[in-house]
Amino acid sequence: MNQKVDASDQLRSVDCVYEPDPRTKMFVRLDIRTGDVYPRVLADQYGAIAFFKLHETVPSVVLVHFETAKNLYLYAWFVYRFYPVAEQQALASLEFALRERLPDFVAAEKRKHRMGFEPGLKSLLGYAVKEGIVRNEKFSTRERWARKRAESRYRFQKSEEMRNTNVDSLVIDESEAVVTQEDLDCDWLNIFLETIPSIRNDYAHGSRTLRNNVLHSFELVTEIINQLYPKAEIGA
Repeated sequence: MNQKVDASDQLRSVDCVYEPDPRTKMFVRLDIRTGDVYPRVLADQYGAIAFFKLHETVPSVVLVHFETAKNLYLYAWFVYRFYPVAEQQALASLEFALRERLPDFVAAEKRKHRMGFEPGLKSLLGYAVKEGIVRNEKFSTRERWARKRAESRYRFQKSEEMRNTNVDSLVIDESEAVVTQEDLDCDWLNIFLETIPSIRNDYAHGSRTLRNNVLHSFELVTEIINQLYPKAEIGA
């Protein structure tokens, strides 16, 4: 065993292949209705990732790519460092879906370069946005994102209130957060055009990033791919 690397980050022995990663046990599940806290179980991990489903119109090659990302998330229960690998695979699935959906654009871009380079994630997503294939108003989670934006602003305001009044504590009630029209009209795609390729590139060149809160990326990828490949119209 290499003493420079923690045992949890080394190749598992056959005897402990099916044991949760020690870091998995550090997290709990909160029942928001009762406030009770429970140990997380594998079924929680499965339920969190199984929620994300692509439309039946999505090509099978893209679907398999994304399902691989979901399996990596599931198995991060056993190997904590699978979380960034799962997120990287999810973002690669988005790039793959864009290339499959925009073959003419890909071909045109390749012709522009003597070496035949294909357009990257940012270029592909930017083209899909420009052509109206992906639109802010089509995000099914737009209102929830607006609520989170308002809650984040509310927490910042409360933090500033504490600092300005020199108090040690303050009651936070996020139900007081007010969703404004600006929140609802937020240009999410303009934000994603910068953040999604940045995260993907961080992983692509080797990274020290290690976090387990990667489900937001899965949500974004699901939403965008499903816009690229809308549900078939009934009777069509």
